[in-house]
Amino acid sequence: MFDIVTIGDIKLDAFLSLDRCQNKCDLIKKKIEFAFGEKISVDLLAQQIAGSASNVAIALSRLGKKSAVISHTGDDQTSALTRVTLTREKVKTDFIRSYKKTASAYSAVLSLQGEKTILASYLHKPLLLPRPLPATKWIYLCEMGNAYEGTYRALLSSLKKNHCLLGFNPGNEQIHDRKPVLFEMIGRTNVLFVNLNEARSILNNQRLGITSLAHGLLRLGPSEIVITDGRNGSYGYNGTCLFHCPIYPGDRMESTGAGDSFAAGYIGAKMERTSMQEALRWGSVNAASVVLHVGPTAGLLRKKQLVSTLKTAKDFHVSTL
Repeated sequence: MFDIVTIGDIKLDAFLSLDRCQNKCDLIKKKIEFAFGEKISVDLLAQQIAGSASNVAIALSRLGKKSAVISHTGDDQTSALTRVTLTREKVKTDFIRSYKKTASAYSAVLSLQGEKTILASYLHKPLLLPRPLPATKWIYLCEMGNAYEGTYRALLSSLKKNHCLLGFNPGNEQIHDRKPVLFEMIGRTNVLFVNLNEARSILNNQRLGITSLAHGLLRLGPSEIVITDGRNGSYGYNGTCLFHCPIYPGDRMESTGAGDSFAAGYIGAKMERTSMQEALRWGSVNAASVVLHVGPTAGLLRKKQLVSTLKTAKDFHVSTL
């Protein structure tokens, strides 16, 4: 029995610093301007296996949970590196399929002063679920390519027989399409994780504030809503109370994986049967550690580290709105 099985794409991420071309960037206006034909100097900070399915599985393995990934790759070096990386992190790779004569998904992460823009490709092939699904207490469903509809249908069918808990963070492709199957999955979800922009896109209204978003998303059927809003912190809503958790204070080097580490911290706390307020604190502390490093996994905390940090953070409180 696994504690969690994640389902989604795995990528090779290249992390590129834009320090050499700051004149092309405007952090206040949140814009990067490159002209066609230009050759821009950047620095390669690192290349790492990433993708939400991998990131969350590794994060929960670090928290002492038995984790596995259902995913797919091409038949290139990313495939081998994926297995090496996950095995080293004690994450089961038995359910990862490789497609022959296919390139794996890839992302270029453009980073400057803790902010990022991601150019992401996906593996646009069906992500086939094992039959039966591996026995697990939680499933975490996340980003994948545009051939997702069959995967969603198969998972919904399996969840009728397997009454495990479902955490869901829909990806760009799914939110953009807004197909009925997306809303069916949201309706089956126990904890829906979205950032502010994703929440507004799902509800198709870019003007809604946090309270309206939380109420609107809950009406779609999830048991709990978690909305992250960058440096403004995170919000949790369970139908009774709306909570706000500030970001845990600290420096910020590179923010890729902040959302994944937050979701993993939240789920890890829920596995310990904590309150929503405490789960928001777990997520915030885990994310704060990740953004101190380049990439989504280097800063992930062990359970002992996370609990110790929270014990000393006496002034780090969650408020009720």
